[in-house]
Amino acid sequence: MKAYHLLTILTIVILASCKKASVKPDPEYADLPMYSEQGLNVGGIIINNNPWLNTRPSLFSTTRPLQLYSYPNGDSIVILLNGGYKDISMQYQQPRTLFIVIKNISIATDNDLLQLNGRRYDLDGRVNYGGFSDPYGYNKTGNGAGNLTFGKVSEISNITYGDGSPNNPIRHPYIVSGRLEMNLTTTINYIMTKGRFDVTISRSSNQFAIVL
Repeated sequence: MKAYHLLTILTIVILASCKKASVKPDPEYADLPMYSEQGLNVGGIIINNNPWLNTRPSLFSTTRPLQLYSYPNGDSIVILLNGGYKDISMQYQQPRTLFIVIKNISIATDNDLLQLNGRRYDLDGRVNYGGFSDPYGYNKTGNGAGNLTFGKVSEISNITYGDGSPNNPIRHPYIVSGRLEMNLTTTINYIMTKGRFDVTISRSSNQFAIVL
C-alpha cells in the first residue's frame, strides 16, 4: 500500500510539472536552467566552474531533485539537493547530494511551508550551514557558508492527493523555489555560485517529511 501511495504521489507531481512551461536555459549561464518559480522540478549550481544539475524526477526512480525534512521538536529543517555534474566524464564524482541545515524554524504542518516564501537565510557555517552528504542526508561533510534565498513557496490548491481517511488525508503539493550560494572547504575548496531550484514537493518519505 505504501508503494502504491508513493507511486501515486510521484505521478501527480510529475504530471503537475509537465503541465507547466517548458524548461529554458539561462541566457547568461546556458548550462543551467533559467531561474523559475513554477514547480518545474529543475535546478542546478556552478561548482568550481563546473555545472551541476539537479536530478529530474522519474516514475522509475525514487530520487527527487529536492528533499525537505523538518524537525519541529528541534526547530530546524534540512534541505537536500540531489544531482550530479553535467559533464559526462564527471557524473560519478562527488557531490551527488548537497545539504543545507537551517535552525530556529518550525515546520509542523504542510501549511507551515508558506513561511519560507521570500525568506533569506544567511549560512554562517555554524548555526546555519551546508555541505555534501549521502542520499537522505546521511554522513554529512562540511560547514559551508553562504546564503539561501527562497523565492515562491506556495500551495498548488487545484491538485489533491489522498483519500481523506485518517492515515491518508487529502493534501496538496507545494511549489518550492529559491537560490543558493555557498563556499565550502573539505580537502579542497569548493565555490558554489548561481544555484537555483524550482520543484514541486508532496508529503512523503522521499520528498517532504515532518520528523517528530
